[in-house]
Amino acid sequence: MPSYDNLIARAKEKLEDLNAAELLAAHILPGEDEFLPVVIYPHIQFYQPADVDALRAQDTLPPSIPFTLYVHIPFCAFACTYCHWVKTINPDPALVEEYLDVLIEEMRLAVDKLGGERIPITTAIFGGGTPTYLTPPQLERVLTAVHKYFDLRGCRQFSFEAEPRSLLGEVGAARLRTLRDHGVHRISMGVQSFNDDILRHMGRQHSGDEAREAIAAIRDADFESLSIDLIYGYPGQKHSDWLDSMQTAIDLEVDAWQLYRLRILRHGERQAAILNEFEQNRGRFPGDDEIRLMKMVAAISSEDAGYKQHFTRIFARGPQHVTHFMVDYCCRLYNVIGLGPSAWSNYHRTFTVNVADDFDRYYALVRAGKLPADRALLRDTETEARRSFISPLKNCRVGKRPFAKRTGMDLREHFGPEIDRLQGFGLLEEDENQIWLSERGRFFADETVMQLFQKRYLPFPQVGHDLMPE
Repeated sequence: MPSYDNLIARAKEKLEDLNAAELLAAHILPGEDEFLPVVIYPHIQFYQPADVDALRAQDTLPPSIPFTLYVHIPFCAFACTYCHWVKTINPDPALVEEYLDVLIEEMRLAVDKLGGERIPITTAIFGGGTPTYLTPPQLERVLTAVHKYFDLRGCRQFSFEAEPRSLLGEVGAARLRTLRDHGVHRISMGVQSFNDDILRHMGRQHSGDEAREAIAAIRDADFESLSIDLIYGYPGQKHSDWLDSMQTAIDLEVDAWQLYRLRILRHGERQAAILNEFEQNRGRFPGDDEIRLMKMVAAISSEDAGYKQHFTRIFARGPQHVTHFMVDYCCRLYNVIGLGPSAWSNYHRTFTVNVADDFDRYYALVRAGKLPADRALLRDTETEARRSFISPLKNCRVGKRPFAKRTGMDLREHFGPEIDRLQGFGLLEEDENQIWLSERGRFFADETVMQLFQKRYLPFPQVGHDLMPE
């Protein structure tokens, strides 16, 4: 790795070329510290309480759209200060067993609602929470149920999220064996940092050395792929801390990493504790200029080491190491079966979200034979067209023919003025077949695609322009 001074000099030069000031003046970038990633469009905060069965009855599910699978395990051994997701800390073992009872019953209900005995799945992922919080027998139980209700013979990638300490020692080795025995291909591990001081501040219980040990254990268990998560923009985090973590990942020859900007504002179902610290001690948090510098030096060091960028935040040694679940729901726009509290699903034009914090209500709905979704959004023609443009644009490329086939619209005719505007800022590139983010647009990917939102779905009112429809 080049010297820190050299990397930072290169990063500053590239950032100068990207000219964030121009995009701030044009209101393409939001104000200081206002950042939300564009994961799905529209964001779940805009879904309304609804009779999900009645809403789905208005929709027609084309049988040709495949399904991906997401399973939520809402348990953790500790609380991270940056976490926005639904979870319970160190639950009573009986509660975990009860949860698995209900989760497996939800699997049966989901399959029954779709009219099949086993639903073919293209990709699958367990997220959380901490899926590897479960004991080896509990993992055995839930994974056996997955194979009972879902056909994974055509599953290109089965991923499992993990926490380092849960993979250590004899119990950790047993967990890894259980995952491998049930066809899990890829482990995505939340390392977040290799710096012990930063980890303690985050509320993480593992150390940098334990993260290294867990990486070695995953390698010894012979999984096809290993990805880790790293967070930048944390309070008190120095450029040298961040670059040390990047260099450690490179030295360990991890297959891929996802680089997350610290999300201060609520992104999931719960507001993370980090907001309190931000409001009380904002001076400890790096500003947007520093955060962009961290992002750029990470990109340069990753690419120097032979890792190519995917999905604007993932760097991988090859496409086989990226999360194929994201390929399917972001780029191919496949349907999603989401199981567990707060999990979201997509059936053709209908987004649904399961009951979040009220576990008793989640249990009651499933035991009454009902899918536990309580919020939904049926996308109208314009919203569906924008989702079909925004999601592939941010994460891969938009094919003009596939867009027309999906929506019945000509991409250029429908979005011409907005495309021209973004091209005028050097954010998009285009040929006769595709539209994609330029180098500048890819660096500011979330902010760029937000310019294609409908006004009613904007998280920041000041971000936008006159071409946006309501």
